[in-house]
Amino acid sequence: MEEPQKRQIYNNILETIGKTPLLRLNRLTKEMGIEAEILLKLEYFNPTGSHKDRLAFNLVSTAEAEGKLKPGGTIIEATSGNTGLGLCLTAAIKGYRTIMVAQPKASKEKIDLMKKLGAEIVLARSMLTDHPENFLNIAKKLSETIPNSFYTQQLVNPANPATHMKTTSVEIYEQTGGKIDYFFTAVGTSGTVMGTGKVLKEKIPNIKVIGCDPVGSILGSKGSTYKHFKVEGVGRDVIPPLCDINLIDEWVKFTDKQAFDTARKAMRMEGIMCGGSAGGVIWSALHYAKEKKLGKDKTIVAFIPDTNRNYLTKFMSDEWMLGNKFIDEGEYRQLTMDSQFLHEKHHGDDITLKEIESSTLSTFTPETSIRDVWHKVKKDGLAMVKDNDSVEYKGILIDKDIISVISQRRLKLADPVSKVMSPHFFILSKDMKVSTAQKMMENCDYLLFENDNKEVNVIRPTDLMNSLELALNEEIK
Repeated sequence: MEEPQKRQIYNNILETIGKTPLLRLNRLTKEMGIEAEILLKLEYFNPTGSHKDRLAFNLVSTAEAEGKLKPGGTIIEATSGNTGLGLCLTAAIKGYRTIMVAQPKASKEKIDLMKKLGAEIVLARSMLTDHPENFLNIAKKLSETIPNSFYTQQLVNPANPATHMKTTSVEIYEQTGGKIDYFFTAVGTSGTVMGTGKVLKEKIPNIKVIGCDPVGSILGSKGSTYKHFKVEGVGRDVIPPLCDINLIDEWVKFTDKQAFDTARKAMRMEGIMCGGSAGGVIWSALHYAKEKKLGKDKTIVAFIPDTNRNYLTKFMSDEWMLGNKFIDEGEYRQLTMDSQFLHEKHHGDDITLKEIESSTLSTFTPETSIRDVWHKVKKDGLAMVKDNDSVEYKGILIDKDIISVISQRRLKLADPVSKVMSPHFFILSKDMKVSTAQKMMENCDYLLFENDNKEVNVIRPTDLMNSLELALNEEIK
């Protein structure tokens, strides 16, 4: 009988961080006729599904070693989610309290997971750095008022790039045997590109570091103005303090649609469970290799920061993709409804949203007090927020959100609705088929569309039931 091998058991979950695999792209490169080797560093193999587990563990360990984080202390961070998950995981093992200040566009999955790991969540109301209710400013204020707290400040903490100098860069170099010509990574706090890029350049003098940046971010666009984009955890409205732009040899810009489409395609064709920013990195690597006509002798390593499991209600949702106009109605129906074998017909195929009876929502300005919208939202459940001189809606007021902030004494009736409005909504075309809306309603509580008067109407399940009832009565006749 063979002797059993030595036991290989980890003492706790933190010991499983790092040592993530490097995977070769096959079908995507073949489809585009790319000869170069494209390798993906799959960071979603970390415990919470992202490379930020590495960062979180190092931020906490460094703070402990420097005496900045003491037993019974509180960890505070401004994070859109992944760093928060890593910090909450580390804190859960080490016994710290955590307060995470999240950006408005943070996915529900990330917020829910942080809560389950024991975090207290504060949701910021602005993405702009100079706004008083930006997530960075709120986190700073909390750290100044809560005793025995430590604000990890990933944006300025040198432990951020040091994490990747000590771990990520070493792993990539060893896994490739030092044969790398290009390193592609998205840039957010810039810790990954600064730490990994610096070490790889020292070890491989001819390597090129390529920054992948969403359209709307200023990082890869000199002199540009910041514009909102949907991809999370990447791009900035200012250059991060830790970022040395000179370390980055070239930039590739990608759109939200290119990122989300590629992430979904990578899952379908390669089985890669990657997030939206990773989709942008893969798109950038593929199109760079194609455009530059890189040959078989060239190797690209593309950094894949997180998993798509954190975005099930975002770009992984067909309803979200349709509502945000990343796919059209025909694509949505093909993905969710129409069978190429059965060619089903649906009630509502021949009628559009504008033709059914629905309610028009009230619209308020961001400065309107919660008191002044209370009865309207109480009656309708919803209301829209828009500046008087704007054609675009800024947010939506939802009854349960108002109940939450008032009951918890987080806001007062005199506060403006801008503090409670949600940025998460989409407005459909009035010409959408009712049958498409019926399918969407399986995963949505309500639907919005813009009527002929440029007002927002709400579709509820009862409205669709009334429409369906009419169609069924016509059949009986």
